[in-house]
Amino acid sequence: RRAMSAASPVMLTVALACTFLFAVATSDAAAGVVRTGPSAWVAPMLVGSAVVYTVIAVVNAMAMTMAERTEEIRLLRALGTKPRQLTRMVCWETLTVTCAGTLLGTGIAAASLTALGKAATGQPSFAYSVPQYAGLVLVCAVSGLAGAVASTRKARRGSLRPDD
Repeated sequence: RRAMSAASPVMLTVALACTFLFAVATSDAAAGVVRTGPSAWVAPMLVGSAVVYTVIAVVNAMAMTMAERTEEIRLLRALGTKPRQLTRMVCWETLTVTCAGTLLGTGIAAASLTALGKAATGQPSFAYSVPQYAGLVLVCAVSGLAGAVASTRKARRGSLRPDD
């Protein structure tokens, strides 16, 4: 349950952003349209607003997850886990969850874009941009890591006693 709270916004953003951006590119390619000027950056700006939502949602999900795991973190610290090890553990968990969300979102986007490509061009293919996709995934991963590091700050430096 905790993992899906962070994976869900990533999955939805990747699915919706890829579908929207690459659907515009596919329909433009099918119609022979080349966008210039303001119309060339409107779609990326709309996707940017979805990415801002993702950053906020992932950071919030990581903070909530760490708040729920206070006792677990105290136990790990009491057993000798160093703050650096704790941070590393949480960062790996975050990257794993982000990758899972990215793969699910990519699958959803690819399925819908294949159908769109078939409808628009008669072929089950679609136009895509590797730099846009990589940038989207990078922003999701970095926001997850930032949320993980920020949310473990108190746990790394806090008291091992429950009443503090």
